[in-house]
Amino acid sequence: MSKKYISLREVGRQLDIPPSTVVYYKDKFHKYIPSVGGGGRRRRYPSEVLEIFRRIREMFNNNWSTEQIENELALKFSLLMTDQQTDQQIDQSVPFDPSESLAREIGGVLGKMSDVLENQSLFRSEIRSLRDEVAELRRERREAEKLHAKRLGELEKEIGELRSKVKSAAADRNIDFPPAEFLSSPLVIRSEGEYLGVQGKGRKHFSLKDFVQLIERKMSDSMLVETSWKRQGEHWVLVLKTEDLESGREQDIVLVAKRTVTPSRNTVSEIIRLNVDGNDAPDALLLTLFRQLKAVFNG
Repeated sequence: MSKKYISLREVGRQLDIPPSTVVYYKDKFHKYIPSVGGGGRRRRYPSEVLEIFRRIREMFNNNWSTEQIENELALKFSLLMTDQQTDQQIDQSVPFDPSESLAREIGGVLGKMSDVLENQSLFRSEIRSLRDEVAELRRERREAEKLHAKRLGELEKEIGELRSKVKSAAADRNIDFPPAEFLSSPLVIRSEGEYLGVQGKGRKHFSLKDFVQLIERKMSDSMLVETSWKRQGEHWVLVLKTEDLESGREQDIVLVAKRTVTPSRNTVSEIIRLNVDGNDAPDALLLTLFRQLKAVFNG
């Protein structure tokens, strides 16, 4: 019964191995891969080599060294190589013919050329496959970018609509709110004719905005803080209402401030009055408060 022979292309197709990888295995372990026929496209391999290539692929994937792979191939597939050597010995028993020797040499050269052409064809096929894959990835990226841009546009539209609603609601309720310049100006008190403020690291001044943020940071699961503003002439009035949910204690803080230009031509936000639960805070308490703010602000 005659043996069945296959090409390298068929090996790669049946084992789902890239053509270039099949050629690499064949060149690296040629001593353990039996073949018949001339070189190049005319060279064929017994169907048993499918198991050899499959095993080589498996050992590579398991990070075996080249030496370990060769030892495994020599141990498991030595019988195939013995059969091939026997066939070669039978061929060598034929009387020497110079013309046949020349023909074999020419055939060998042509076989090598055919091998090169076959390898080039296999590489081109793999390159085309990779190019198609890259093109598909680029197409998917463009689609993702379009979806992202569309979603971003929708979000920007929603934000614009919400801003319009907030402005409209504020206009309906006639809500007063200090300008940003007033909130960010240095917060000061006047004691005995001098303006005292709090200066932090990097020459940053403690502002009314920083004061409100300190109060609002007290908000937690057990503490509620509600802030509101209203304008009275040239003064801005900040009303803070706090409630301790555990003890039920409530506290009302009213801070009155105005824009002031100091003798040194600095624009500041001056505290005119601080009232806690209906009691105005004395100057001594304000000085103590500002010392505490300085320690916190520079901490």
